[in-house]
Amino acid sequence: MAEEPVEILVRMAEDGEIDPWNIDIVLVTDRFLSELERRRELDLRISGRTLLYASILLRMKSDALLEQSAGDEDDADQGVDDADLFAPEDFESDGDAPLPGPIEALEREIQRRIRRKEYRTRPITLYELITQLKLAEKEERRRQRRRHLPYDDEDDLVIAEDVVEIAHEEAFDEISSRIYSTLLLLDPNGSDPVPLSRLASEINCPLYEVYIPVLFLMLEDQVDLLQEEFYGEIFVARIPASVI
Repeated sequence: MAEEPVEILVRMAEDGEIDPWNIDIVLVTDRFLSELERRRELDLRISGRTLLYASILLRMKSDALLEQSAGDEDDADQGVDDADLFAPEDFESDGDAPLPGPIEALEREIQRRIRRKEYRTRPITLYELITQLKLAEKEERRRQRRRHLPYDDEDDLVIAEDVVEIAHEEAFDEISSRIYSTLLLLDPNGSDPVPLSRLASEINCPLYEVYIPVLFLMLEDQVDLLQEEFYGEIFVARIPASVI
């Protein structure tokens, strides 16, 4: 049975190959592709979905490298006089559109640099990466349907049973059960999400030991993960059985 891409990413985090709390997309992509190469050499089956995730990761890596290059240019711009921010092309008119004034141009440049700086400096968690990969996968599937390209419908879903099986192999079942039992006590109705840090405190485990088992619970559709801001507190919400 082929290992699915989410399973590969989670296993890489468990093995310490990637940091689940601070994802380096370039490193993750390189490690992911190395794993696929290893599987190819061993004649192991690689699913079409895994290859799709590899292509998405490559696009993410390319975007990250472009942003890094742009960031280096921005850093070099720090020595440029402020007057250079108002280059002639900033005032070129697009048809009948009004020309931006110097204040508008300055504000636009400041916002652009802030966005790039935030992109380069904010940490990205494994959960956020998996979420973005799933969204990109759905968009790719929609493109394929519009082009009337055939694909296997069974590959359109994460195989939760396989992920749970890996969790059992890695002895995650015990701590996952403890986490879920604690969540039942703290959020019996599934209406009051519990901070991940509180769950870790309640079961007397370090935060990093709780994070990956919670991801397995999410893939098993037992819990949902919420995060209001990047690198902010992660909240765990129990999904009532009637909803599943």
